[in-house]
Amino acid sequence: MPRLVVLDALGLAYRAYYAFISRPLRNARGENTSAIFGMGNMLTKFRRDLKPDRWALAWDGPGPTFRHELYTDYKAHRPPMPDDLRSQLTPIEDLARCLGLPVIEKQGMEADDVMATLSRVGAEAGYEVLLVTGDKDMLQLVDGHVVVLAPAAKGDDYTRLDPAGVRAKWGVGPEQIRDVLALMGDASDGYPGVPGVGEKTAVELMSTFGDLDTMYERLAEVKKPALLKKLTENRALAYLSRELATLRRDLDLGLTLDDLEVAPVRRDELLAFAKRWEVRRLENIANELGVADADAGAPAPQRPAERRGTAAETEADRAPAKHRVDATVGAPAQRPPSPPPAAIDDLFGHGTIAPPSAPLPASLSGGSQGDLFAAAANETAAAAGISLDLLAERVHAVRARALHGLAVLPIAHGDSARTGTLVGVAFATRSGDHCYVPLAHEAGPNVSAEQFRLWFGPILADAGIEKVAHDWKRALHELATGQMGVANPSFDVRLGSFLCDPQRDHSLVALASDVLGIALDPLEPAAVRGRARMGPGVLGVADLAVRAGRQAAALLPIAEALRAQLEAREQTRLYTELEQPLIAVLGAMERTGIALDVPVLEQMGAEMATEIAALELQLYTLAGETLNLASGQQLGRILFEKLGLPSSKKTKTGWSTDSEVLEGLVDKHEFPARLLEWRALTKLKSTYLDALPQAVDPRDGRVHTTFDQAGAATGRLASFDPNLQNIPIRTPQGRLIRRAFVAAPGCVLVGADYSQIELRVMAHLSGDPNLVEAFEAGEDIHAATARRIFRVEGDVPPDLRSRAKIVNFGVLYGMGARSLAGQMGLEMKDAKEFIESYFTVYAGVRRFLDATVVEARERGWVATLLGRRRYLPELRSSNGMERSFAERAAINTPIQGSAADLVKLAMLSVHRALSKRGGARLLLQVHDELLVECPRGDAETISSLVKREMEGCYPLRVPLTVSVGVGDTWFDVH
Repeated sequence: MPRLVVLDALGLAYRAYYAFISRPLRNARGENTSAIFGMGNMLTKFRRDLKPDRWALAWDGPGPTFRHELYTDYKAHRPPMPDDLRSQLTPIEDLARCLGLPVIEKQGMEADDVMATLSRVGAEAGYEVLLVTGDKDMLQLVDGHVVVLAPAAKGDDYTRLDPAGVRAKWGVGPEQIRDVLALMGDASDGYPGVPGVGEKTAVELMSTFGDLDTMYERLAEVKKPALLKKLTENRALAYLSRELATLRRDLDLGLTLDDLEVAPVRRDELLAFAKRWEVRRLENIANELGVADADAGAPAPQRPAERRGTAAETEADRAPAKHRVDATVGAPAQRPPSPPPAAIDDLFGHGTIAPPSAPLPASLSGGSQGDLFAAAANETAAAAGISLDLLAERVHAVRARALHGLAVLPIAHGDSARTGTLVGVAFATRSGDHCYVPLAHEAGPNVSAEQFRLWFGPILADAGIEKVAHDWKRALHELATGQMGVANPSFDVRLGSFLCDPQRDHSLVALASDVLGIALDPLEPAAVRGRARMGPGVLGVADLAVRAGRQAAALLPIAEALRAQLEAREQTRLYTELEQPLIAVLGAMERTGIALDVPVLEQMGAEMATEIAALELQLYTLAGETLNLASGQQLGRILFEKLGLPSSKKTKTGWSTDSEVLEGLVDKHEFPARLLEWRALTKLKSTYLDALPQAVDPRDGRVHTTFDQAGAATGRLASFDPNLQNIPIRTPQGRLIRRAFVAAPGCVLVGADYSQIELRVMAHLSGDPNLVEAFEAGEDIHAATARRIFRVEGDVPPDLRSRAKIVNFGVLYGMGARSLAGQMGLEMKDAKEFIESYFTVYAGVRRFLDATVVEARERGWVATLLGRRRYLPELRSSNGMERSFAERAAINTPIQGSAADLVKLAMLSVHRALSKRGGARLLLQVHDELLVECPRGDAETISSLVKREMEGCYPLRVPLTVSVGVGDTWFDVH
């Protein structure tokens, strides 16, 4: 049976547009291309998978329809089409032409009626008709020849609805859908139905009576008085709604099925279209499936050019002005007009770039164009086929257009951004011009550092020029290795992406694919198993120039798209007032580092090695044999076979010997207890005592960690190389490691730690009177909780305080009865009663937590005090484990995330205050603590200053309190 596929144009366009609504795709001009990209994917998928013999894209015709004349409120409630979707409708029709897809309309008729007519014509001619649409009205057309392909709720799958499928989904056959809609109405199209009659009742009525006419003939058989009254009083509305729901199948479309033949893909037109809208995937389709336009024959039928987009424009014109969307939302204010975008081609390609029409501003001039390389390097460059003249022209073009915005992409090699080698830097402008300046390629040719600074030093130092980069903190370190400073590092693409959606991939390659729909090549050679990682400097200059130039050129359009997302998600202030200023603070902390007393660690390491050796002998004795204590298989044999200890946990490779299992066996035999001690000590030794000395920079004797602002979905900072956030604090041996972190000669360390900041945030957010009262009175919150739950007068026993502390913090993480029972050693029944008692005392907390989860499920995200969002689509998951995790995250994020935001605010306040005073510097941020180094004589003043700034950084309804300590080492501070 031949196949006719008819597509609902506007329905698919909306679907494509909203598929990227949280991360819109934009081209270099800043134009939204989400619908174009999505439609390109869908249309090629339908052509490939459905293999139509005939196909058509059905569009609403211009002008009011007969339904508007019947019912003036028909579709009147619909919000206006977003302007940046409306602007894509004409390109979508151009795309259809390129893909050989006829576009069909009928003046005064909707796309549904066009589809209905085509389904009749196709069925009568013996075709299988597939209608691709999400409109439930279309289900009335389904029969033995006609099938609806309805889009699934998620992904790009489609549900096939034949007569049996319609009946399974709705409970009635396709022939009854129209009458069901007549009774229940259609909120999407805005026709009324019978007020008070929903889908369930409408289906029951049609199942009983068969159709609307029969129901009204036998209306007396309706047994429910209230329903009978509704049906009687609203008979006219029911019949009006049925007429509005009825699709026209008799339109004269002025064409035959032969006109709908699947035409060849017009390669030349599609390549031009792909280049214009910067949709690289369409270039691939053109090259794979396309036929030269001269050989493709006549184009597929299209709507008249003068009427294209009319329906959308009419809809937009009806919209109140306040609802119209400005396509330039998110663009920086007062930016000089950009020159027209240029094609992004390869740096060392065969083409040339014309010199800019405007002369280079005098303030940016410097360095001659002729002395790019030394004379000796010219021969190397010529042999490599590199055009030095072209490089000079590109540098000149970029410098001339940098006033409109500059993308900066340093490329370095090394384990640390502070100490690596700057291999080269790529620059790009809004016009699409870009250049790559090679500085340290192994095979050359390279530009001298002096020449590089002459070219771009004045531009990078000009605060009036907006500059965009991916990870500004790293970029600033890398540029500093080339003795280049930057004024006004305006937008950080990685950080902007993190605020928009903290759980996506923030790499530049991923963002280019996600936001722009383009593929970028990596800047380093592919890793080879068994070999050391090779840096970008091993690549040829021409090769890296192509890769780096394209990456740099992607930065500005990605930045524009992310700015728009930040604005739409109300994150702009969070970015500009918190995260962006923090880049400089963290960069300064990374450069400063903290002094490390290596001999202290070496002594601790030697002592710990002795303890570990003694523990190993004890374990061998207890086991009755020598064994590899790092081998899970050998440990399992000793524990569960030789010693006969019980185990309820197995892995694919044998017995589980993880910490949870061992802790459950501690009271049954000495071996697991000693094994836990051995593991703790060996981890401390290898992770800290042995590794930290290797992290010391020999130039200054200090350890320089790297802070990551995009490290945790809650907004907490992460630390790596080395990770100083995880310096142990809970065990005596772990705390002693802090003795090795010392102040510089003549200085002391000042440590300032927030007291129970997350619980104070909980009190602020929930407004629970008992929690607020305890903090306002300055009580020990854990003792206060125990006193209220256990009704203790006077001093609280330590064990009760410990239990209250566990549940106080457990509530912040959505802890359930099972987890509480495990931590407290309680029966499940007692744990449940304990939690019930807690929420009886703190009923306001219970209300807040419940409301938070409900609100998060409705809107799909939670937010912190400062507006940081975390999106949790898993709240609606059918998977219970996913849903439970999301509910815990919904509870935890506003609390932990708000605490993280407050610590960041405190860092900004403390850094500003210290900078004004001079002499002291911020070294570390670890969880809720800030560590400062200052001259010994200033310790008291700096302690007061830090405490004041931290406690006053944000007004909560309960006081923020900070404990401050001073010492020669980090250990002595507390």
